Amino acid sequence: ANSASQAVNFIKHNLWQSNRLLAVHKDGRSRFPAYLDDYVFLMDGLLELLQVRWNTEHLHWLKQLADVVLNDFQDQEQGGFFFTANNHEQLLYRPKTYSDEALPAGNGVAAKCLARLGFLLGDNAYIRASEDTLRSAWPALSKYPHAHGALLDALEDQLHQVEIVIIRGQDPELTKWQQAAGLVYTPNRLVFAIPSDCQDLEGGLADKVAHENGTVAYRCLGHTCSPPMTSLEAMIKREK
Repeated sequence: ANSASQAVNFIKHNLWQSNRLLAVHKDGRSRFPAYLDDYVFLMDGLLELLQVRWNTEHLHWLKQLADVVLNDFQDQEQGGFFFTANNHEQLLYRPKTYSDEALPAGNGVAAKCLARLGFLLGDNAYIRASEDTLRSAWPALSKYPHAHGALLDALEDQLHQVEIVIIRGQDPELTKWQQAAGLVYTPNRLVFAIPSDCQDLEGGLADKVAHENGTVAYRCLGHTCSPPMTSLEAMIKREK
């Protein structure tokens, strides 16, 4: 977690300039506008890091990155995302790739991250962008599913609903509950342990308040969230 946090801080300090991401840092110099994959892979990493160690500033930056992806890369007519931003140098052909190659397809990672961020914050704009990407990719996805693993992951989230567990409290109980929520391998479950004194939470997270008498958990499937669970046993029972 320390190494991941250091990497994120380095990227933000050196490669985030004028609210846009740069692709390369070498010999003390950052340059070249970032591509779709640079944005969405970083977003995916931030979503994972937030589950390991909560940092509200990282959430704010994740939302900024997502907004740039929607504003600068989205195909507003057909859905999905171009590989280059709309302010990139003029190209003869502006690619929009759905199939995986050596790395997962940027459109697949974008669809997954935007849906998960949308459900986390209760922001339908992100969820709609994810759905539009899947619709745009559907002809290729349905014909060659084996070539579109990243998009299949995003489709599974949409079909079976992302499960998000929000835990509010203070250590050591906060960590204890977080570990209990992660004991069973559940790929479509996201667990965020947020200290009760964290302020300035965005969107639907602002409603997931800490309990005055101790740790509390909220379990959400899609847009539907459970009442606050105030015992560890209740949370474990609800997750089974």
